[in-house]
Amino acid sequence: MTEPAIIGVGATKFGNVTEDEQLKGKTFEELCADAAFEAMDDANVDAADIDGFYVGNMLQSTSQVSSHATVLADWLGLQLKGGFHFDTACSTGNTGLGIAHAMVKAGKYDTVLVLGGEITSSEPVDRDQLQRKPLDPQELWYLTDIGVDTTYAYKHAYDVATAYGAIPTMGFAERHDLDMEEMDELMYHVSRLAKEHASMTPKAARHETLEDMAADRGFEDPKEFWQSDYNPFFAWPTRQLSALTAVDGASACIVTNEPEAYTDKTPVEITGFDWTTKSFPWYGDQPGLMPQDERAFERAYAMADIDGSDIDYLYVHDCMQIYQPTLGEVAGYLDDPVSAFMNEETRYDGEKPMNVTGGRHGVGHAWEASAGFETYEIVKQIRGEMDRKQITPEPETAVQHNHGYGMHTAVTVMEAAD
Repeated sequence: MTEPAIIGVGATKFGNVTEDEQLKGKTFEELCADAAFEAMDDANVDAADIDGFYVGNMLQSTSQVSSHATVLADWLGLQLKGGFHFDTACSTGNTGLGIAHAMVKAGKYDTVLVLGGEITSSEPVDRDQLQRKPLDPQELWYLTDIGVDTTYAYKHAYDVATAYGAIPTMGFAERHDLDMEEMDELMYHVSRLAKEHASMTPKAARHETLEDMAADRGFEDPKEFWQSDYNPFFAWPTRQLSALTAVDGASACIVTNEPEAYTDKTPVEITGFDWTTKSFPWYGDQPGLMPQDERAFERAYAMADIDGSDIDYLYVHDCMQIYQPTLGEVAGYLDDPVSAFMNEETRYDGEKPMNVTGGRHGVGHAWEASAGFETYEIVKQIRGEMDRKQITPEPETAVQHNHGYGMHTAVTVMEAAD
């Protein structure tokens, strides 16, 4: 082994802390502890083995925590260990892999815990985490859009559905010479597959397939359901079921330079990473194509000495599902993204598996917890530990891309250790 490696991963189920049986009544600290202890058990380490830890959280008003490292040092048994809070919004877990790699590679620490947690569904009543009330969606997006810059977000009528959904969708259609009916057909296939993958993901918030949703509402043809008023345009031509599902949850991973000291499971080396930032507007010459994405892929690949043809599994950020075909192409993974999705080549058992978690719609999007769950599944895939949706043969090289609002791009290359 030549690079720091992931040896343990953990995650809560994703859902709603005021409603879901497995999450109900849990505080931010409890969510983080559940994920962290699962990762420790997976890695066969305990708190005494961890030298440093980094905690991601964006919505401090819903978590009711600000000094995250000092609070969680108590919960996790990490008193006197090096810790801090960090935040690159929805790319945080991915960014944390690079921070952990750098700290371990530099020799500062031998073993590091990267942790992210978020509650988006509710907020404390009178600042008491044990009493919660639903968080109004408009308030959630107000708090989130601050990450874009209030100058653009509110004074200049910025809207995420348009900027991150509609405009990229129209740009993709223009680049691939698709009319809007053909574009809607493509997005039907992207969304249908995302829901199928989520239905096979135990920790996902949503387990209904598109076929299930259609049948429950009296439709025999899921495509008719897709085009019905049950699935309105969120921001034309982007439909509601192509958008994220805001949820609660936490995720964790453990990175070390000495995996053989703890586990006989396959270590997953972090062989390349890069981060790139750009303020809004994010696009270059073509709507939906962000120059920071191309740059981050290029530099992470150079660090790992790979190119798109070497990738066995790709995960890209899909708060809006248009970014699955868009970034599959930008990453150099899909030569023809339209054909790949129309023919289900991106299914877990297809030639070009992508986003087999179910993505930010099916698993749900818990802001700073979600990237860590995507890492969780990559590690499980490389080890061959997935039950219902194992990629075969097990991927040896995987790439994870995430966007952090708005906009921080993180790309990490992970490879099975020799």
